Amino acid sequence: AETVVPAQKSLQFWTKADQWRGPVSLGLVKPGQTLRIPIDQLPPLEANQLFELTLEPENGSPIDRPTGPIQFIGRAVKVL
Repeated sequence: AETVVPAQKSLQFWTKADQWRGPVSLGLVKPGQTLRIPIDQLPPLEANQLFELTLEPENGSPIDRPTGPIQFIGRAVKVL
């Protein structure tokens, strides 16, 4: 099922590793569409790194960190 985003809201993709001072925005995500991020625009991947999608104002968070509720969350894991 496709995620429904309320009018004048957006989903924003964030990542944060345990030792970082704060999360880093990876951009806005449209439900049902793929978000492609060039490797040179990604922060270094670390063990147990957090990834989340939050519900934000239409143009994204105004303060460079999440302001809305978490909609989806996951962590980086090593696959053998």
